[in-house]
Amino acid sequence: MLYFLLILCVAVFAVRAGYFSLFTEPDLPVILGVNRIPSLRGSIYDSQGRLLASDSIIYEAWLDLSYLRLSASTEQLDRILKNIELAFGISYERLLDSVQSTRNFLLLGTSPTNEEMLRRITPLTRKYISLEMQRERLAFMEYGLDRIIGSLDKSGLPLNGIELQYDDILSGKADGVIRRTLMSVKREEPTNGNDIYLSINVDTQKMVYEELHRTVEKHDADGGLALLMESKTGKVVAYAGTYNWDLGLMGVFEPGSSIKPLFYSLALSVGAINEEMTFDCTGRIQPVPGLNIIIRDVEGERHGVQTFREALVNSCNVATVQIGGKLLSTLGKQDMYSAIVEMGFGRLSGVDLPGETAGLLQRANEWSLISPFQFPIGQGLGVNIFQIVKALNIFPSGGQLITPTFARAIRYEDSFVNIPKKVEGTLFSPQLIATMLPVLETVVTDGTGKLARVDGIRIAGKTGTAQKAGVGGYNDETYYAIFYGFFPVEDPVYTLYIVIDTPKAGIYYGGFIAAPLFSSIVKKLYKIDVEEEKYEGVYAWKMPDLTGYSLRDVSEVAGLYGIETLVINGSGQVIKQFPDIGQPLEDFIEVWLGVDDGNAL
Repeated sequence: MLYFLLILCVAVFAVRAGYFSLFTEPDLPVILGVNRIPSLRGSIYDSQGRLLASDSIIYEAWLDLSYLRLSASTEQLDRILKNIELAFGISYERLLDSVQSTRNFLLLGTSPTNEEMLRRITPLTRKYISLEMQRERLAFMEYGLDRIIGSLDKSGLPLNGIELQYDDILSGKADGVIRRTLMSVKREEPTNGNDIYLSINVDTQKMVYEELHRTVEKHDADGGLALLMESKTGKVVAYAGTYNWDLGLMGVFEPGSSIKPLFYSLALSVGAINEEMTFDCTGRIQPVPGLNIIIRDVEGERHGVQTFREALVNSCNVATVQIGGKLLSTLGKQDMYSAIVEMGFGRLSGVDLPGETAGLLQRANEWSLISPFQFPIGQGLGVNIFQIVKALNIFPSGGQLITPTFARAIRYEDSFVNIPKKVEGTLFSPQLIATMLPVLETVVTDGTGKLARVDGIRIAGKTGTAQKAGVGGYNDETYYAIFYGFFPVEDPVYTLYIVIDTPKAGIYYGGFIAAPLFSSIVKKLYKIDVEEEKYEGVYAWKMPDLTGYSLRDVSEVAGLYGIETLVINGSGQVIKQFPDIGQPLEDFIEVWLGVDDGNAL
């Protein structure tokens, strides 16, 4: 008899090798049952602790076609398939075709809970169906967050964004298992991934995204970009674009006059100019004698004699070209090139998003005769938005070259680690920065950036109107309208850079297109004459899984969802909850605490 049982057990195991069922068959002794508990990928939160991306477990029901063919008679097969048809809504014909095919398994359906799936499996069908747990990634992708957060492919591998950049932190470390023997059930918990907290504020992201879209639509523009970050840390608070690809990170544009403060500062720092020097603007200049290239000021305006401060406030191209010539004479091509690279151009900014372009900056030995005179007015070089913001942020940061970053903190299993700001170095001295700040503030109070003003808030910045280059040279009909600024000047908190691509509704200057958008965003940030809108959260409608949570954890979740009433039963960790996982939220949460016996899947 013992020999017969041994042979039977071996036969059953051979027939069902590789098949792990959640069910103990009443008519067969189960020697071993194993179920994988997939490790969860870490969650992604915004700066306020609101959930942006998270894994949840879904339960899949798989029909073992091989075992069904082997063990079911024709009459039994008919009853089993009709039973499955009613329970899972799969047509009898499709089920029969699958049985008659060479396939081994058929996915019958998925469910957010084990209990729901078990209700669909009857005694007749249960020994042919296995339940498996799989991971499902849910993410909040509105308001341009999709490009920041990133996504996963069908196999769960990250494709882009924060998901890819911090994959080693977010990815699950080790799956768990449930092992069933004849005598016991043992559960080994998975080691999940760690959580990332971003510096992005969803409320601010939504506001900047919507304001940007309104401006693009109002001015019939081809698109727009906006980057808002903390001036002293480089942490990105909002990043929005209207394109169907990430132009701000992966594309390039010419920054136009918004780059001028950097070249004025460079010229002062190396002694190419001094604060007392003046420049004569006749409205046009031929930088290279004998070379038929003329650079003009806007609308042919003649500024006359300009100090370096007046030239920057009035965005005088003629004076700026002269400063470019003095830089070339002082430094030479190679050192001038090295200084531009040191500013952050022609190389990666280091922002923590994958796929960044290095921009466009020819090496010194590839420069044309006109290049040194074009660079200071923002022509002849291409930047991405992170490069230009990193460089211009030296003014509110006190001269520090700070790398823009999206990740603020990492939560490990037993610790919470803040990610410090990344300071590459000091570009200009604090004394030089102190010289430039009042000039940049005057741009807004009295210069080309007047429409960026906000009553009660001191703003400094620079306008830019950059002609777009094409195959035949610069186009007189297509422009980038740009405004860069920081605020409040006395103790800078935010740096904001705006690009509006090819406005076609008439006017196209940065001071008239981008500067008003800048002002509108500042007003909303400071809630000036604006009704506050609150983000409700990516899962505001959905009850999370509290299994294994402590009472303290549950209280924090209730607070996050704004639920005031919390009903507690027992002590220990959560073993049961209401509402159930994935169900709509109620006005209260009730949990039952106890000790997990390891039998729950």
